[in-house]
Amino acid sequence: MKVDLSEFDVMRFPDRGSIVYVLLYVPGSENEAVPFYVGESSKHVGRIGDYVTANFSASTDFKVGEAVRYLQSKGLPVLMKYKESGDRKAEERIVLDRLRSTYRLLNDLKGYDYRQAEKEQERLKIHAFIDELIYAETVRSAVSSEPLSAR
Repeated sequence: MKVDLSEFDVMRFPDRGSIVYVLLYVPGSENEAVPFYVGESSKHVGRIGDYVTANFSASTDFKVGEAVRYLQSKGLPVLMKYKESGDRKAEERIVLDRLRSTYRLLNDLKGYDYRQAEKEQERLKIHAFIDELIYAETVRSAVSSEPLSAR
């Protein structure tokens, strides 16, 4: 009996656990994906599970997980690109530096102390930050698509 797996996505099994990854959102069907977060992990794509649970006591997990949920609630698909790395921390810094020259990243939103912070306030800060990223990309796309004579 043949099993239909056509609805499944494919992921190559890793050679090693250490990765550098970039999370991106897709602003529209004709647009390129926009990076919004860079990370590194020794748990390979298992790190994404931390973002899915978005535990408030882990500031980065909550920040990234909440940002992903918020983008998805706006109908914006979120993707992950990753590569295996022999020196994940150094490579993360390189990718961060390169992307920061063009994009604002969630990495730059300050974390919080979960023992003193209020969950709803932190959620609203993340949403406001993401709204700023979306607006900045909308402006960047509009300017880059204008004819040179209009600039």
